[in-house]
Amino acid sequence: MIIELGQSVSVVIDSRSVIVTAETGEQNRPAPTAPTDEPENGDDIDKPVPDDDEDDTVVDPDVEQLPTRFQGSVILSSDRPSRDMHQIVEAVIEQLTTIPGASVELKLEIDADVKSGIDKGKARTILENANTLGFIDKELN
Repeated sequence: MIIELGQSVSVVIDSRSVIVTAETGEQNRPAPTAPTDEPENGDDIDKPVPDDDEDDTVVDPDVEQLPTRFQGSVILSSDRPSRDMHQIVEAVIEQLTTIPGASVELKLEIDADVKSGIDKGKARTILENANTLGFIDKELN
C-alpha cells in the first residue's frame, strides 16, 4: 500500500506485520496491470456480474488457512467459581477480545441438582433473582 501525503490511514501492527524499507518495498511491488473496459474476444459478455455482498477473496492454496472461530465449555468449581472465572478471563477471554475485529459473546449456564428438593421460598428467590439478573432461560422442576 502506498500512502500519499494528506491521506488519513489506520495501521495495525501485529504478529503478521512486516516492516521494510521503501527501497525493498519498491523492489517487491507487483507490476501494475492496465484495466480494460472491453471484454477480450467476447469472453465476459455472458458472465454474471458479482454482487457486492459476495466474497471476492481468492484463496491461495499455499497460504495456511487460519481458524476464525473459538467455542468452548468448561466446568467451574461451585466452591470457588470466581477464582476459576478469573483464570478463564485472563487466559482465554482477554486473548480473544484483544484481536482486532473479534466479536466475543459469553454465556453462563447453571445446572443444579438438589436431591432433597428446593423449598418454595428458596425457589421463588432463585427465580426472582434470575429474572432480575437477566437470565434468558430459567426453569425449576
